[in-house]
Order: sequence, then C-alpha cells, then structure tokens
Amino acid sequence: MVFAILRALARATRRDLGTFGSFKVNNFFFFVATLMYGALNSGLPPRSAYPFLLLLGVLLLFPLSSDPLSRIPPSRLALWPLGAASRLVLRAVSPALSPVLWLTVFLMLKSAPALAAAFVALAIAAQVAMAAGHGLARRTPRWNPIRFLPRLPGRAGQLVRNNLRAMLCVLDVYVAALLGAAGCLYRLLTRDPEPAAYPILAMLVALALSTYAQGLFSLDGGPGATRYRLLPLRGWQILAAKDAAYLAILLVLVLPLSPLPGLTFGLTTLSIGHFPSVALRLPQRRWRFTGGRAWLGAAQVLIGFTLAFAEAHGGLVYLFVAAAGCTASVAWCGRRWELRFRRS
Repeated sequence: MVFAILRALARATRRDLGTFGSFKVNNFFFFVATLMYGALNSGLPPRSAYPFLLLLGVLLLFPLSSDPLSRIPPSRLALWPLGAASRLVLRAVSPALSPVLWLTVFLMLKSAPALAAAFVALAIAAQVAMAAGHGLARRTPRWNPIRFLPRLPGRAGQLVRNNLRAMLCVLDVYVAALLGAAGCLYRLLTRDPEPAAYPILAMLVALALSTYAQGLFSLDGGPGATRYRLLPLRGWQILAAKDAAYLAILLVLVLPLSPLPGLTFGLTTLSIGHFPSVALRLPQRRWRFTGGRAWLGAAQVLIGFTLAFAEAHGGLVYLFVAAAGCTASVAWCGRRWELRFRRS
C-alpha cells in the first residue's frame, strides 16, 4: 500500500513539473532562455538573464517547496487502511520526491553547500509562509486580500471581478508586478534615468502576462463553463469581460512606465490568445505559472514586440491596429465560443 501511494505521488510530482510552470511554453521562460542562449553563443556569460532567473527562482520556491504528501486529500488519506508505522514511512519518504531536495543535491554535488543551505532555508520559509497563509485564510476568510476587490458596475461587472480574482491566483501576475516595481524604482532612484528604457520595461511587464492570454478559460473548469451557458451574455461579452480584467491589471502595472507600448503588446497577445482559449482547454493550476502552445507564444512575442516598438517610435496608429485586431478577435472567437458551448 505504501509503495503504491509513493508511486502515485511520484507520477503526480512528475506531471506537476510538466504543467506547473510549462517551462517550454511559458513566454517569459522562453524569453529568459533566449537571452541565455544568445549570450552563450556569443561567448559571454549570460549575466543579462541573471536578474530574471533570480526573480523566477524566488517565485518558484513556493510551488516547488510544497510537500508532495499534501497532494493527497486529507479525507482520502484518512480512509486508507494505513497504520501508524505506514504513515510514518510516508511522512519520512515523501520529501524525497520534492524538487527542492533534488536541486539541493545538485548544488551539493557542484560544491556549493552554502548556496544549497540558503536555498533549503528559503524553501522552509516558503512552506511556513504558505502554511500560515492557508491557516489564516481558513480561520479568517474575510482577511483574504482578493476578497477586497470592489464590486464593478454593469451587466458584466461581477464577471470582470471574478476574472480579476482568477488572475491574481497565477504567478505570472506577480512576475509582472515585480518587474513593474523594479521599473518604478529605477525611475525614482536613478539620478539620470534613460527615457528609452521605460517602453522596454513596459513591454517586459506585458510579456510576463502574455501566456495567460492563451488560457482565459483554463481556471474556470467544468462548473465555470456551465455557469457561462446560463448567463444572459453573448460570447463576445464574456471574452470582453476577461479582456477587461487582463487589461486592467496590465494598465496598473505599466502606467508608471510607458502605458501605450505596454497596452499595445497586451492587446496583441489577447488577439492571438483568444483562439486557443476558445478552441483548446489548456490545463492550468492556481498558484503556478501559466502555459500555452509554443508556436502561439512565439507569435505573441514576435508580433507583440514589433507593434509595441512601432508604437513607441511611430505613434498611436499601431495601438489602434492592435485594438482593432483584438476587437475582431473578440467578435470572431465569441461567435465560435457560442457555437461550441451553447449547443453542448
């Protein structure tokens, strides 16, 4: 029984590693990997990617450091015929399935015991923080900051609010927020900041959010699709509500930097992301990085950077082009959504 549970946990951990961050298809990971590859090919150390890797490493501590045994629902674990000795074995062996332990062993083999110890300490702190946060949320749910989002007016106001809450449960938003905060600090603390850096920083913020545009319905699940069928809203209105939540978060993050290039990038990624959002049901878990299709991500990055750079140097016409593309995409994909889900 114990070995069967451990095998199931190993499969769940392997599957989780393949989907939680979707390293191969997350646009921001793809961007960092491209930076490192280009630096290595030019014979230079990939120092340009170090800040992004440090940022991602801090955020990855939370999903990676979770206890593998916590994947088993407590009610199911209580029903299994396991004695005290079997439960003790599970508790003792299950940490060996944690990626944090694998990374620690790798660092130790690379003769970096100090770095390994620091990483383990941070992982333990992350587990303590997560346990404290879950306990606080259970005991005093009204203190959950996501619950404080204000009620929005209009027929789709509550739908926009619900999508805002969903977006705040994926790690892409926090990468974008940290990039935006770094840009604000650069603007405030640097004696002679370079104005040309602001559009670049805004594009990086939009890039960090771009993969989420491929899975706008991924966090809704089956019950969410049922609720959408019952709402007196057209398909384009449901997509527009999701876009409004996406663009609202993006606007808040790029407003202190350069909002127009950032919004141009965001509208472009939404124009492309509507199609897989409606046609596919990409798996996504909360408090993980979002994942999408690699070729669609490449199109988002390439076209998004092209139009955003053009807007920064050529004027508002490129923002209008991105907005027109997003509007046409909403209308087309909204109709496809109705044909697919209203009749199912």
